[in-house]
Amino acid sequence: MAQRKDKSQAMREKILNTAAQLFIHKGSEKTSMQDIAQTAGISKGAIYHHFKSKDEIVFAVMRSRQEMMEEEIKQWLKATENLTGREQLQTILKNNMGSQTARAIDGILGEYEKDAGFILTMMRDNLRIGASVVSDIIKKGMADGSLQTQYPEEAAEVFLLLVNFWMHGAVFESEPERLPERFHFLQFMMTSIGLDIFDDELMQLFSQKSKH
Repeated sequence: MAQRKDKSQAMREKILNTAAQLFIHKGSEKTSMQDIAQTAGISKGAIYHHFKSKDEIVFAVMRSRQEMMEEEIKQWLKATENLTGREQLQTILKNNMGSQTARAIDGILGEYEKDAGFILTMMRDNLRIGASVVSDIIKKGMADGSLQTQYPEEAAEVFLLLVNFWMHGAVFESEPERLPERFHFLQFMMTSIGLDIFDDELMQLFSQKSKH
């Protein structure tokens, strides 16, 4: 019985990992159940044995990737603990933009940008996972003099919402040529409240990400 359960769990994880990789490269909207089955080398029936629909797979991938994201953040925090608050926040931002886990989540957002309930859940989860982390880094920066703001908790929440949702062209629609203006406004706004973290390298990474 235990062996059968282990095989079932292994198959479920194989399906989710395959789907996540396809979401990264194609987006969830353009990924079909047949694509997942063919890439995983299994039948569509095997997928339907574990998941009733593609939506169920999408939400399962999202949950698993959020858990992975939390673990990655813990690792990044440990690896950057000797940096100043400003340097630590910059490094974690750069790591996040290069993260395959974060890209899988982005690949899902594109399909559900019109689903208000889904986006609201995503926003809440994003703040739940990241707000206290960013706030603690800001406070660290305030203590070491690299960052200064009167509202670390509020700044952390606004920062996450803007970076992860407002800057996402699919969620808050924007013409591609307008995105650089958003980048520069975000840089201006964060600097004006004492969070001067958007250096040239970060701005370039944001620009490159928006083109994918």
